[in-house]
Amino acid sequence: MKKYLLLLLLIQFALIGQSATYYISTTGSNANNGSISSPWLTLAYACSQVTTSGDIIHVNAGIYIESVQSTLAVGVSIEGVGITSVIKSHVSTLDTWTLLLSSATEGTNGNQHISNIKMDGDALTGWGAINVSRRSNVEIYNCTFVDFNYWGVKFEGGGSPPSTYATGNKFHNNTVTNCAGYFPAGDVNGEGKSALVINGQQTMLVYENTLTQTSRASGSNGYLIKGVVGFNKDVKIYDNVIT
Repeated sequence: MKKYLLLLLLIQFALIGQSATYYISTTGSNANNGSISSPWLTLAYACSQVTTSGDIIHVNAGIYIESVQSTLAVGVSIEGVGITSVIKSHVSTLDTWTLLLSSATEGTNGNQHISNIKMDGDALTGWGAINVSRRSNVEIYNCTFVDFNYWGVKFEGGGSPPSTYATGNKFHNNTVTNCAGYFPAGDVNGEGKSALVINGQQTMLVYENTLTQTSRASGSNGYLIKGVVGFNKDVKIYDNVIT
C-alpha cells in the first residue's frame, strides 16, 4: 500500500513538473490559445504569453514577419524545425533587437535554449538578431542568421567588469552570414558592429559555427567575433570557420 501511495505521489509530482509546448503558425491567430491545433501567429505575441520556466515556443515551418521586439522570459525556450522556420525581422529601430533575453540581475540563470530556427534581417532591414543580457546557461545552436544591418548575436554579462559574470552560455553549430556592419560616420569612435559579441562571459563555449562577412562594399564589413569591452574569463572558441 505504501509503495502504491508513493507511486501516485511521484506521478503527481511528475505531472506538475511537466513543461508545456506552445505553437506559432503562419495560419494561426493571436486570438488563439497557442495549442498545436490553435496556434498563435507571431513570435512576439507568443513570447508575451509564455512565461513559465521550462515551457517551449515551437515555430512551425513558414515565414513570420516580426515588426516589434520579442522579449523571451527566463527559462522559456524557442525551437523550430530548421531553416524553414524563418523569423524575418522588420525590427529596424536603433538599439532594438529582434529577440531580447534580458534580466536586471547579472548572472541570472536563464536555463533555456534557442534552436533550429532561421533569423533573417530582410536585406539589412533588421537592426540586430538576438541579445542575451545578464543571463547564464543560455544555449543557441543549429540556427541560421542572415542579413542583419548591425549585429548578429550578442552575449553581454552586464557591467564593465560585471560584478557577477554570465556563466555556461553556449553558441554552436550556427551559421551567421552578413550580419555585421561597419559604419564609421555613424558610430561612436567609428566602432564596427559584429556577427558575434562576447562580453562579461565566463566558461562560454563557441564552436563549430560558420561566420562569414564578405557581402558588403569594401570598408563596410564589420567584425565576426568581437569582445569589446571584453572582461571575459575561460572562454573557449574553437573549430569555427571564419571568413
